[in-house]
Amino acid sequence: MFNRRHLLKAKTLNFNHKALTIIIPARNEEKRIGHLLHSIQQQQVPVDVIVMNDESTDETARVARSYGATVVDVVDDADGKWYGKSHACYQGVTHACTNRIAFVDADVTFLRKDAVETLINQYQLQGEKGLLSVQPYHITKRFYEGFSAIFNLMTVVGMNVFSTLDDGRTNQHAFGPVTLTNKEDYYATGGHKSANCHIIEGFALGSAYTSLSLPVTVYEGFPFVAFRMYQEGFQSLQEGWTKHLSTGAGGTKPKIMTAIVLWLFGSIASILGLCLSLKYRQMSVGKMLTVYLSYTTQFIYLHRRVGQFSNLLMVCHPLLFMFFTKIFIQSWKQTHRYGVVEWKGRQYSIFKEQ
Repeated sequence: MFNRRHLLKAKTLNFNHKALTIIIPARNEEKRIGHLLHSIQQQQVPVDVIVMNDESTDETARVARSYGATVVDVVDDADGKWYGKSHACYQGVTHACTNRIAFVDADVTFLRKDAVETLINQYQLQGEKGLLSVQPYHITKRFYEGFSAIFNLMTVVGMNVFSTLDDGRTNQHAFGPVTLTNKEDYYATGGHKSANCHIIEGFALGSAYTSLSLPVTVYEGFPFVAFRMYQEGFQSLQEGWTKHLSTGAGGTKPKIMTAIVLWLFGSIASILGLCLSLKYRQMSVGKMLTVYLSYTTQFIYLHRRVGQFSNLLMVCHPLLFMFFTKIFIQSWKQTHRYGVVEWKGRQYSIFKEQ
């Protein structure tokens, strides 16, 4: 299910000019964007930074300017033709002064001073063509944030290429938090315009590049790129993952989805076996405890690849499974019964996306 690794390779590069333009779509990100901008200032290569201010009602613009970023207000989408951050990203490219462009979410942080260099080096290894994307390492600080664990693992595994169950076809999907491309390919594919009706833009963006036979590559962020999600609270976390599941699960191949479901059911099966062994003498408590601990060890091992989560929650993985199931059911209802998801004060029609 997750026996392939796609890791970034560090390399020192020398630039005496702006290496790329980083475009940051931002809507009410005053509490997060400062960490990203500070980490950009620490990079060893010169970059331009453009913050696309998408109708923020907080101090996002002021914070961005305090770090020397160029702030551009997103032109209002009066016709309602654009979903999510795609509108801000597409407009941002028109202000970029370099051929290389990177789209980075406001909750991302570059962990090392050579992180941007590493991204550029990896892009050069694919001939500076197509699209490169990264799923940041998930850092949690408050207990409730750990309930994102399974979702984040499924985001990575669901990209298909991290499993030997993948049939070897060209990858058509991209992660959304960090993407790197060039202007020529971006405009040739339509860029984020091809994802204007998609809340999760990575799948549509990747498909647009693949349709022109351009390479689409995906990488794990550790130890270069990280993010911290849903700092606003538990409610925000629930809404965020409901949105993701409503629009993203369909992109995973059936074989891999089957493996994911079977693996997840191992969590509830292991705890049920342990509980039953305590009641019925014909079942060995020792054996069932061994099964539970074996599953827990693998659970922790896989999650350590994608993020930093509470050890207590990892041991109590049936709780995470039940929470995942709750959000999955809630997401199914929103998708098939209501056809609408809400995010950051805006409502989006799932039927339109489909």
